[in-house]
Amino acid sequence: MVVEPNVHRSLAIDANNATWDILRRPVDEISAADAEEMTRRAYAAAYHWQRAQGVTPANAARADWLLSRVWAVRNQGALALAHANRCLQACESAALADFDLAYAHEAVARSHACLGHASQARHHRELAAKVPIADADDKALVDSDIASGPWFGMT
Repeated sequence: MVVEPNVHRSLAIDANNATWDILRRPVDEISAADAEEMTRRAYAAAYHWQRAQGVTPANAARADWLLSRVWAVRNQGALALAHANRCLQACESAALADFDLAYAHEAVARSHACLGHASQARHHRELAAKVPIADADDKALVDSDIASGPWFGMT
């Protein structure tokens, strides 16, 4: 069966949003079964974005950002960092800036925090906060996410 690119796009959006149904809960309220489901949803989103109609480098970067956040929430720093680095690399290779670059640095920072690498975490969190973001709503969202946990005891 061939799935049309517009269907992949719709499925990617659905899987992304379904991931957030779990991801937006407080970490201590995510059960092991929920964590597994959240992870499957995030990988489904990445799979479908790769095949979606109108896919852009930003979609790839955002898919890796989502996977990084999922693995950070699951306290799996090495996996989180691998996806965060892919996200940052996607931003750099496609000259993505603004919102996407800020989130790439936030993902790298959170991953390093998860691994206990405080200096690298602080460095990338500062870079994330300093990225110029044109849209005020996007800036507020980035700032809110930088302020929210988990930061694994990092202040």
